[in-house]
Amino acid sequence: MSIEQRVRPEVRAMARPRHGGDVWGRLQVRDFSSNVNPLGAPERLGEYIAEAARDMENYPDDSCAELKDAISSRYGVPPSNIVVGAGSAELIRLFPEVFVRPGDRVVMPRPTFSEYGFACRLMGAEMVDLPLPEDDAFRLDIGSMVSMMLPGTRAVYVCNPNNPTARMLSRKEVLELVAEARRRDVMVFLDETLLELSERDADVTCVPEVESNDNLFIIRSFTKSFAMPGIRVGYGFGSREVIRYMDAARLSWNLGTLEQRVATRLMAEEQEHVRRAVSMLVGEKDRMRSGIARITGTKVALPDSYFFFHSLEELGMTSCQFRDAMLRHNVLVRDCSSFGPPCHGYSRFCVKTRPKDDEFLGALQLVVEEIGGR
Repeated sequence: MSIEQRVRPEVRAMARPRHGGDVWGRLQVRDFSSNVNPLGAPERLGEYIAEAARDMENYPDDSCAELKDAISSRYGVPPSNIVVGAGSAELIRLFPEVFVRPGDRVVMPRPTFSEYGFACRLMGAEMVDLPLPEDDAFRLDIGSMVSMMLPGTRAVYVCNPNNPTARMLSRKEVLELVAEARRRDVMVFLDETLLELSERDADVTCVPEVESNDNLFIIRSFTKSFAMPGIRVGYGFGSREVIRYMDAARLSWNLGTLEQRVATRLMAEEQEHVRRAVSMLVGEKDRMRSGIARITGTKVALPDSYFFFHSLEELGMTSCQFRDAMLRHNVLVRDCSSFGPPCHGYSRFCVKTRPKDDEFLGALQLVVEEIGGR
């Protein structure tokens, strides 16, 4: 028997998901492809890391008690409603490991974050796509998702705001979906990792609703709010029963001592850093939209979040071509081709600080001039 024959069929067909942020070894490149806090990491991050690194000879606390307490204080939910992971990516993998069986139907919008489908396919799920209408700015219609909850559906996925389209549902809409899913015995996986840097966070988040909805699981992450993708810390919220089973199935010692202690300090002491970023992004997002419209000579919609999912039709370029053109001017944007049709005609890029956004707009101006000179 060959190695291929020994491997589970689901794994044989897998291909690694593609992401942004590929600037390794290219320090001169400004990364607009990753949606992280534009202010960067808190100034004291290095201090927190140095302090945590003094105690490496003992095993880490497998329960992550101090970190859960800090998250509990921040969000006002008990530690028993919280699970932590090595980045939200671990929790994305853990959810179907616990709740999805081979052959179960799983419904998710298209386009959306590719790790969801990757994790579900790995568990043998039957994937059901709900295409988001391009002619309605890729907005998710709750009624359409409910209509796809046919018998055998185990879970539905919602990213709010959605990656890559930057469209956001209201709390009312999400809870309508959760209620209907509960009536049909369907789990709802809700990704709020991009919500914390939005001025609408407090009005939209469903974290306070997890204990009263035992079919809801929500993830968040330190990566976006504290701009630290190099230290992998994510966390999730659910009812006590949901968290009990997820905690039972997770990898032992999934967060090291350094990650736990650094994340605890950030959660407890650096919320003002996040608030400053949110305040700055409100005005800068509108200035970015005006700049793009002026340079391209087109109408540009204001995104619901702090990143743009922008059509390249007026430039006559594909997503890959635009990425390469901007990269020649040391600006990296997200090639959205990997999200599937029609995303090959769109680019995703985030809003940063004013000086960095001016660099983006300068590079865009040069690209537009180069197109006109052909």
